[in-house]
Amino acid sequence: MEVHKHPHHVTHKKKWPEYLLEFLMLFLAVFLGFLAENIRETGSNREIEKNNIKSLVKNLQEDSLQLIRSIDVNEKRYNYLDSLIYLKRSDVAEKIFQKQFIYYMLKLGFLDYFASNKTTFKQMQSSGTLRLISHTHVLDSILSYETHNDHIEQQEQICATWWNKAIEQVSSVIDLTPIAQLPPDGLWNLTLKNLDNIQAPKFSKNLPALQSYYNWRINERISLGYYVQDLHRQLADVRILIPFLQKEYHLKNE
Repeated sequence: MEVHKHPHHVTHKKKWPEYLLEFLMLFLAVFLGFLAENIRETGSNREIEKNNIKSLVKNLQEDSLQLIRSIDVNEKRYNYLDSLIYLKRSDVAEKIFQKQFIYYMLKLGFLDYFASNKTTFKQMQSSGTLRLISHTHVLDSILSYETHNDHIEQQEQICATWWNKAIEQVSSVIDLTPIAQLPPDGLWNLTLKNLDNIQAPKFSKNLPALQSYYNWRINERISLGYYVQDLHRQLADVRILIPFLQKEYHLKNE
């Protein structure tokens, strides 16, 4: 009986250089994939960063206009406070005093406090994209600007406190009914002549209760002076910050 021998299959045994080559090829594939993803993510982050700064610059430009308006209004209010305080010391007829007192009181009823447009900054905070800011000193400059805005808001609250006290005080000692016919939206443009046809409420400048009113107004004048200084500083800062961001992110032609 003939026995057939099956041929043995020869198994190729890999040498260590082949294992090393396979490892290097696998490592290279993974590394290149990671590198490509990192480049893609970095490019995406830089685009988000630039768009955020572009939007922030628009907010700052709006802030600049609001600061100019608020400075103008509050400097005029400061002068009205000066005139009102001087009126108390002046030696004028009681009828003239009453008319001018009502005039300044009404002018000081108009408020225009600065409100920064924080839309983009808050969005960057909530989304965590503030961390994407990569340009040197940019984040510090933005945070410094926002810190100054917070300080302005605090000073505004101090001014508003004295304003409210003054309004409450004068309302409790003077009958304001005769001036109720004046349109509230036209007080800022009110002139002394507008009061000619209105019977001004009668009161004496020597009323003891008016002293508290004047005290509140003097405190408002002091705090308003600091407030206007803060607005001027912030306007100077925003006029530096806007071109700085435009230059860093090449936004001038966009």
